[in-house]
Amino acid sequence: MASSGRSDGRTRTILWCVPRAISTAFAKCLSYIEGTEVWFEPYTYSHVNKVEYRMNTNLDIPMEYEGNEEIFATAKEILDKITNTKNEADRLPYGSVKRSLEASTAKHVFVKDMAFAVADGFRGFLPNGYRHTFLIRSPDRSIASYRRSIYNHYSNLGVLQGEAANEKTFEVQRDDPIFPKGWHTKEVYDLWKYLQDSGIDPNPIIIDGDDLLTKPAETLSAYCAAVGLPFNDSLLQWDASVEAFKKMKASGDNLLMDIVDFYGTAMKSSCFLPPSKPIPRDQLPADVIKGSDEVMKYFEEMYEARLRV
Repeated sequence: MASSGRSDGRTRTILWCVPRAISTAFAKCLSYIEGTEVWFEPYTYSHVNKVEYRMNTNLDIPMEYEGNEEIFATAKEILDKITNTKNEADRLPYGSVKRSLEASTAKHVFVKDMAFAVADGFRGFLPNGYRHTFLIRSPDRSIASYRRSIYNHYSNLGVLQGEAANEKTFEVQRDDPIFPKGWHTKEVYDLWKYLQDSGIDPNPIIIDGDDLLTKPAETLSAYCAAVGLPFNDSLLQWDASVEAFKKMKASGDNLLMDIVDFYGTAMKSSCFLPPSKPIPRDQLPADVIKGSDEVMKYFEEMYEARLRV
């Protein structure tokens, strides 16, 4: 069973997120807690690697690196092209991620990741000894922002064709091969339920992205208290440089520097700013409205269970 901390003051925490929920800025903020080692989406890149390898070879990738070095060398080349960065082959298998997280000797380990990467069939690779927490955001906001970012990323890579190449006719579920069926929100919800039903973490902590932006001091201090991390007001303002990201653990040493369509703005952040005005619903793309309608009930249930501040 997970706990918020250990008798020696060490903590192990995973934040499972929907995309575009302020999670990168949140990870940057917590990286300034002394003794904290931040891992950036290790399971996500294991998942993307698995999907891309299957699409290119029609084969399932192994879960372990040992004995499969040539396979992962090939998989790495495929992943490098679609992510526009250089990954390390031995960091990509699910088994490698689990062992690395369990072996860390840092005082505090904080992992920011996406729940769709550990859907059914991959939950056996969750690391032991971690407290599980969740960062949610309204589907209207998260899906619209993700759609814009992934379109820009693929467009810059030059891989979009036909209707997908036009932002107005781009459809995120159709044109993004790694986009999950549950629009990310259902995957977060399913993991939240699984952790409770299995007894791995009977009381996972939930925070809302807009709470974090509108009430940063209250939300951040409550989160830190819940997981055993030390909090002080200095965490509300941090260095705007990207130096913190050079120390984060990821599937590639320069991953965050190379994928600016997703991470660039948050990387240069120095505080949590008030949320932007939401786009009127009748101005949202049709696929965003469709997705939001499908998963809003899951968001609302988690929202009601969030950490109140």
